Amino acid sequence: KRMKHHYIFTYLIMAAVLLASLAPASGQRAVTVSEAIDSSLAFNPQLLMTDAKLDASEATVRQATGSLLPQLYATAGYTRYEEPNIVTPIHEQGVFPPLDDEIYEANLQLSIPIFDGGRRLTRRKAASADVDESRATDDLVRNEILQQVAEIFLYARRAEDQSALINKRLTSLYRQLHDLQSLEKEGRASKGDLALVSSLIASLKSDSSAIARSRHQLGIRLSALMGTDDEVTPAISENGMDLEALIQSYPLTDFEADGQSGPSVRVSEARLKKAGAYQSLASRELWPEISGFGVYSYRTGSDWDPVGEWTVGIKVSLPLFTGGSRISNIEEAASLRRASENALRSAKLEQQSILQAAYNDYISAANRRDYLSTAVKEKLISVQAHLDLYEAGRIPLRDLHVQETELLQLQIEKNAQQYEARLALLRYEAAAGTLTQSKVISLTGGVQ
Repeated sequence: KRMKHHYIFTYLIMAAVLLASLAPASGQRAVTVSEAIDSSLAFNPQLLMTDAKLDASEATVRQATGSLLPQLYATAGYTRYEEPNIVTPIHEQGVFPPLDDEIYEANLQLSIPIFDGGRRLTRRKAASADVDESRATDDLVRNEILQQVAEIFLYARRAEDQSALINKRLTSLYRQLHDLQSLEKEGRASKGDLALVSSLIASLKSDSSAIARSRHQLGIRLSALMGTDDEVTPAISENGMDLEALIQSYPLTDFEADGQSGPSVRVSEARLKKAGAYQSLASRELWPEISGFGVYSYRTGSDWDPVGEWTVGIKVSLPLFTGGSRISNIEEAASLRRASENALRSAKLEQQSILQAAYNDYISAANRRDYLSTAVKEKLISVQAHLDLYEAGRIPLRDLHVQETELLQLQIEKNAQQYEARLALLRYEAAAGTLTQSKVISLTGGVQ
């Protein structure tokens, strides 16, 4: 009866420990993967910054478009002269206009671009390319946020699985410790056996502490992604994480790593397009500029008798010497174009490398998980056999614990490979630019 009370006490303690390890820390708010994604896409500071840059780029396009149209200005002014000046220009010999020391003037001026070597149109193309770059950068940041949120929830779920295995092992060790303590009083167990079990318990508690710290770090990262100062923790759903169901969605032989333009490649493509536009703009700075203008002016003295007249004309501006600045601009633009070409090539090679590596990691993790599943089944048989031998007094306790510890490591490693497979798929989807909120929920075992 006394031994039975020991068992009940042990189970209650371990149940409390397990619940405490799985429950959010005091003051933390548990968020689901859907809530984390929604908050991150709405309030993440980096994403808000790229959104603002995109708005600014679109405004630049409207500004460049406006420069293609005629410009109309209205001006007004007042001038006081030391000596009286003519109110209106002299247009006829012998007819002298009135003089006044106060002159009021109002102008309406129209400027019409006729020819500028295509500079205004090229500026608009460059502004449009800048919009494409800003939009691609915005998509890249969104893609990275989805990937980081998914990684956090996968790591959190893996930590929870490891914690559950460790707590199950701790429960068994505590039970053994109580049994050994009772047997020691009867002289049937040695202090060495007690020390061995106590050592294993302390080691597993150390592992549990490390897992708890990692969960706290994941909560900090998640708070930063969500753009909140509140303490949050990933809420893990009870959905299964069966790898076989995942393999049905992602067959092991169905990946194509060629011909895809992921977010990083699209950013480099947009930058190359913009560099080409600025190179074209720089070369057009050598062309003359021709514009037409028309002005209607009103002038009057202090007696307020305005006289109006109009003026029209054409203006030609030709750069003859600028100290070599235009030639330097052309050379700079050409160099930036070459740099952008190489950056695009590098981005494509890097994407290809990431896709292939992620695909290989996925296959490797799936295969390793299968082998480890077999190893766990065989090790369970071995542990049971050693347990029978120990209870029969044919092997020492340490031999049994060696087998049980190896079983625990195999179980942890088997679960880890399941998450490694999902992390590899996540990296693949992110690099390919095909990661969506629904895929994140599916990969992390969340709920839509």
